[in-house]
Amino acid sequence: MSHPVMSVDGVDLRDRPEGEALPAGAFRSATFFEAELEHVFEKSWVHVADLPELASPGAFVASRIGRVPVVLLRGHDGALRGFLNACRHRGAMLAEGTGNCGQTLKCPYHAWSYRTDGALAGVPHREEFDCRADGRGLAPIRVATAGPLVFGCLDPAAPAFTEWAGQLCEALTEVAAAEMKPAFRFAYDVPVNWKLYVENGQDGYHVQFVHDVLADLVAPVGSGAENVLEAHSSYTLAPVSAQLAQMVVAGGGPADPCIRFGHVLPNLIPVITPGDFSYLRIDPLAPDRMRLVARSFDPDDAPARALRGFREQSFDRTNRQDIAVVTRVQEGLPASERLPPGLHGRQLEVRIGHFERMVLAALRRGIGELVELRRAG
Repeated sequence: MSHPVMSVDGVDLRDRPEGEALPAGAFRSATFFEAELEHVFEKSWVHVADLPELASPGAFVASRIGRVPVVLLRGHDGALRGFLNACRHRGAMLAEGTGNCGQTLKCPYHAWSYRTDGALAGVPHREEFDCRADGRGLAPIRVATAGPLVFGCLDPAAPAFTEWAGQLCEALTEVAAAEMKPAFRFAYDVPVNWKLYVENGQDGYHVQFVHDVLADLVAPVGSGAENVLEAHSSYTLAPVSAQLAQMVVAGGGPADPCIRFGHVLPNLIPVITPGDFSYLRIDPLAPDRMRLVARSFDPDDAPARALRGFREQSFDRTNRQDIAVVTRVQEGLPASERLPPGLHGRQLEVRIGHFERMVLAALRRGIGELVELRRAG
């Protein structure tokens, strides 16, 4: 399919030839990064919270969709809602971190307050504002859940979440992920472009060279892994190693156990194994800086608790191994800009190419819509 010629800071937004990677400029340019925040993150369903932090009435989680602050609230009616994290008076951010606001969420600046359903509850010196404060409740965003995960979306025109997430909802239901309990959590500040880390999470080529524990869990390359490309997501079903397969089957698990390595555009890497569920969320901070949030859930039964210490240590070790090699890619970008674009393997890196095409398509749509708006104006 041909597209109008568009570019951002010299990076051509047309799809690359099969197997060709994005040029290095796409991972360094501040202009390209800003375009991604606007046209990728702000038009996508983004993981923003986990249900265990939103279990009780008044519970809140402050998060971001790209650069836009949002807040998730559990209402006293039991409903889960999301809002822009901005007071309707002067725009101050209402909430930080996680916690419980009780009956109302109060602005720290001028003490305007909001009920947990988003309605405006109180305005000090109300007479100052005549009728102009009427109806100024919190601005809602779209919210959806899958297993223990909460997603938010700023774009009313984006597809329904069930379409966006592909087979993820069914996969989480099959392992009863919604009933799992938080096991452990890590967060890392990483000096790399967010796309590089998302791509690493979809790279089956590096596992045997970079990882020890993970390589022991997954069957060797060429053992029948299946890649599935969806409209806004993808996943790989990788057979587990023979030793792990024996343990899974002996414990009453499936006869052909697999690990599901997934991706949901833009920045979530969900991983489902025969006994637990984990995710990596890659939050963009700057063209060369991101925050990695890594969390794991398990059934919290005796077998899971017995393995938790080993899994926690292995999870952190694997993340740090990935951080080390992806940081080297970022550091090599100034040299890569002097070279032709890199390559993607046909099977082991096929999902990376799919991810890059999704990013380019989102940028083309967003910039095309802006062009049409300017023409209409």
